[in-house]
Amino acid sequence: MKKFIITMASALVLAGCVSPDQRIANCTAKGVNYDTCYFSEQLRQQSINNASLSAAYANAASATEKASKHAHHN
Repeated sequence: MKKFIITMASALVLAGCVSPDQRIANCTAKGVNYDTCYFSEQLRQQSINNASLSAAYANAASATEKASKHAHHN
């Protein structure tokens, strides 16, 4: 659970208060093609989702491992 919270907090800090539309607008304002900016934003969001899923899986595995260790002591 701790890893998940850290991952989500990191994602929120990295995301800041800027919306995806604003990030795309900032990107295109620098002269980058809209499609490239859009694709970059999609990859950024997918990276955040992947990190969250990885943390959730790690937490679930850890919880399962702890539960099975405690079950053997009965």
